[in-house]
Amino acid sequence: MASENQALDGMVDADSDTEVLAQAIERNADELAELLELMVTAQDLAADLTPELRETVRENREPIRELRIAFEREETLRLFQKVGDEADTLVELLDVLAVSQRVADELVPGVLDAVRENRDVVERLRFALEREETIVLVERLGENMETFVELVDLLDATTDLAEELVPGVLDATRENRHAIEDLRMAAAGFADGYADHDVDMYELGHNAANVVALTETLGDPQVTEALEATLGAFADDDPKPVGLFGLLGALFDADVRRALGRLVAAARALGRVGRE
Repeated sequence: MASENQALDGMVDADSDTEVLAQAIERNADELAELLELMVTAQDLAADLTPELRETVRENREPIRELRIAFEREETLRLFQKVGDEADTLVELLDVLAVSQRVADELVPGVLDAVRENRDVVERLRFALEREETIVLVERLGENMETFVELVDLLDATTDLAEELVPGVLDATRENRHAIEDLRMAAAGFADGYADHDVDMYELGHNAANVVALTETLGDPQVTEALEATLGAFADDDPKPVGLFGLLGALFDADVRRALGRLVAAARALGRVGRE
């Protein structure tokens, strides 16, 4: 009796499940119909493609085998493992590539227009880059890259120094504008004089050296003292008149004889210059 009750309960539960299933099918009848159509279409497509796929597999059996061996290699497995570990980075990289692709798509038309407008310039640039001298220059640049980097660093330091000095130089130029203008006029006058006369630059330099040597001699303390003493005597407002006997008497003065000796030495040297 108990078993019959259990059987009846099971039949009741089955009928309820069947009714629920029927209601679900009725509610989704349209979707089920579309799904069945898709399954039939996929089955027909599979039936059409299967022979061709089999033929393709037969024709490419060796490449497929090599591909399978390549995928089974340890290096490939490690590569897939690394790709899986860096999936987030790979996704970010793909996003960056997508953005770069969009940017490139936007820039390409403008670049093409610029190339068309500057075709002659681009052509000349290409010829210049293809010249042997340019290739040699690039090779030497590569061989001396360390020196070139040091030179660039030096230029950077020089640029910074120039930027610091330029304001001060400008201020000094403004403050000495008149002096600089006079110096420029003097240089212009020298240039005009040089153009009007046949000047030997070697002789000019030699004479300038002689003038420097003469200036050094005139700056000697003894020469300075002698000039000061002589000029002091000429600057006397009321010198004492000297006659013949006074001149003869002055010859007994040691200072006078020393001065006469210097005058005679100067006269002798001056006459020697004429002979030489």
